[in-house]
Amino acid sequence: MFVLLVLALLVGLLIARLRGGTLDALGRVRVRLGWLAAVIVLALVVAVVAPRLQTVGWLAAAVLAAILSAANRRIPGLLLLFIGLALNAAVIGANHGRMPVSTSAISSAGIDRADVARSDHYVLADHDTRLRYLGDVIAFPFWGAPAALSAGDVLIASGIGLFAGLAPVRASRTLRARREARDRRRGHRQAQAAGDADADPGAGSAAGRRPVAALPAGPAAGVTPTPRRGTMAADVSDERHGGDDRERRSRHGEEEA
Repeated sequence: MFVLLVLALLVGLLIARLRGGTLDALGRVRVRLGWLAAVIVLALVVAVVAPRLQTVGWLAAAVLAAILSAANRRIPGLLLLFIGLALNAAVIGANHGRMPVSTSAISSAGIDRADVARSDHYVLADHDTRLRYLGDVIAFPFWGAPAALSAGDVLIASGIGLFAGLAPVRASRTLRARREARDRRRGHRQAQAAGDADADPGAGSAAGRRPVAALPAGPAAGVTPTPRRGTMAADVSDERHGGDDRERRSRHGEEEA
């Protein structure tokens, strides 16, 4: 079964890479109660190492997998993982802590029947076996590591492969969508700032300019005002005529004297 799990993981990661997923994005997948995964692995190890605790280990792994899949319903593959563990736990518990193995399956896979008979974890299936079709009835003649698999094993491997194949792709798309949304917001702010600057070009520099003092009017400023028609010219002509009249009067008075 271990070989099947590794193959499922590698095939899933390869498919995810071809679809644009990355391992970096896989590392960003948030798993709630992620520590339960380590406890599930520990329970399975106990079930393999201690034959007397095999049923307890599988049941504990199934229950913890149910909690983990319920807390992470949106993550693909966890539901299949839980169902596979539950099926294996059910068939092992129903057969006194041992997984029933089909004789035809081990013969097709190339496994020696005597090795299965001497094992503390497996039992050859017969007419008294409970949940017989949930046992190891699928031949897996893999080169170097032949095995017989159960329906639960296939579901567990499928869950791992589904997670490895879909989770990186979804995470990569989510990260890409967030970057695009952030770039759009940044471009919108820049365009809005540029539009405000075009609408009021002096707004940015008016605060730094000093007001120019008004120049004083009149002769004190050294500027000679230009006379308007009918005003200053008339005053000058009046002054000239008034001067001529005074001069005539003074002459007339001298003649009379």
